[in-house]
Amino acid sequence: MLKKIEKAYLYLEKNIDNLRCPLCHHSFTLEPYALRCDKNHTFNLNKKGYVNFLQTKPDTAHYTKRMFEPRRRLIAAGMYTPVLEEIEKHLQAGNLLDVGTGEGKFLELLSLEGNKFGFDIARDGIEMATDLPFSVFLSLADLTNLPFADASMSTVLNIFSPSNYEEFKRVLKNEGKIIKIIPDRFYLQELRAVYGLPIDYDNSDVIQRFKQEYPDALQKELHYCFELPEELYLDFLEMSPLEWAASSEVKEKAREKPPTQATIHVQVLIGTK
Repeated sequence: MLKKIEKAYLYLEKNIDNLRCPLCHHSFTLEPYALRCDKNHTFNLNKKGYVNFLQTKPDTAHYTKRMFEPRRRLIAAGMYTPVLEEIEKHLQAGNLLDVGTGEGKFLELLSLEGNKFGFDIARDGIEMATDLPFSVFLSLADLTNLPFADASMSTVLNIFSPSNYEEFKRVLKNEGKIIKIIPDRFYLQELRAVYGLPIDYDNSDVIQRFKQEYPDALQKELHYCFELPEELYLDFLEMSPLEWAASSEVKEKAREKPPTQATIHVQVLIGTK
């Protein structure tokens, strides 16, 4: 069985032209377990099978295994299946870039005719993603300076994460798609209720911003309830940054009587370059 670093190296051999140096924007050549650009900037492929392109420290304090592990179990249990099915309707054949891929489960579950690329700033997430049994190039990277070549991606996927439309347009091919998933008013309202947070909130400014960039964008609302398996009740309490705002006392009370269902309410936005 191939080691992670060996699998990643073989994947890079086929995809080296889809990358560029984030420091000088020149192309890379592939050396034994390293990427080197024309200006001799070098980025090593580590033993876990990913590349760290960040020029600052990765996030190791906020988005950690403690949140990613419960989230992965809930995704695997089918909590987001209708969302993934909707995304698949709009994927283009070719290269798919997952922005803020986290622990990688969404990207793993998507069926695609082409190659997959995922990045994040969270070290725990990317290292967890390397454990999943699928072919992908993973990296720690900066949203404002992506290590991907111009017009190298057929689809950019942006699930519950920040956007940088200038970079998205740069890496997208002509007629390429950007698919952005944003939470709507009642998303995870059970968590908001149990943690004492406002249930009814407004993301219309995010939608408006997307439509400024893509005036002909398509929009699809998904709103459904997912019955939580009993063994995942406590995972639900820990799968979101919403938990960060709650006190220890509120969290303990929530664990005594956790929610039994989860509301998924999202807007799916699809733009074309």
